[in-house]
Amino acid sequence: MAVDLGVDTMNSEFNGRPEAAEFAESRFLRSMDELIPVFEREGLKLVLEPHPDDFIEDGHAAVDLVRGLNRDWISFLYCTPHTFHQGDDATGIITHAGEKVTYVHLADTLDHTASNGLRYIVNPPGSPARVHQHAEIGRGEVDFDEVFAALAPVGFDGVVSSCVFGWEEQAAEISVRQREKATALIEKYFGAGTLGGG
Repeated sequence: MAVDLGVDTMNSEFNGRPEAAEFAESRFLRSMDELIPVFEREGLKLVLEPHPDDFIEDGHAAVDLVRGLNRDWISFLYCTPHTFHQGDDATGIITHAGEKVTYVHLADTLDHTASNGLRYIVNPPGSPARVHQHAEIGRGEVDFDEVFAALAPVGFDGVVSSCVFGWEEQAAEISVRQREKATALIEKYFGAGTLGGG
């Protein structure tokens, strides 16, 4: 279907329960054994993202698995609203990924580990829910300067996309502001004119 639509890059996550990480990883690798020949035959690229409540949530572990797959067409997605779930180490994760970082999702979130883990109240206590947000830049606690300062030295030349959910009534306005904030960060860390605007 992707080929029929002219799509050359697909994004996926490390689906599977974190409580059964070994089982989920074995199933993931089994699926990859089936999919790798298809991706290679069709010339498709795959970008993998650690996600809250997946069998891999930690950014460093995700990079290790991406590197372990040992394919130049498989890369890593850094998702800023998952910063606190993937280890709160944007610089370390992005540096570790290096040339494998080809995609960045931009949205803000609150640090769920702050205030002794009481930023969000989830019932019942001990619930395995992974609460996180995808808010407009500036509505949370992600350090976007850290993210872009880490992307520039690794030679990032990929896709940056806005990934805000939940404010549909302001979607157009938020999209414009997200683009303005992303453009400012790109120009600050990659240089004026990077986006072709002069």
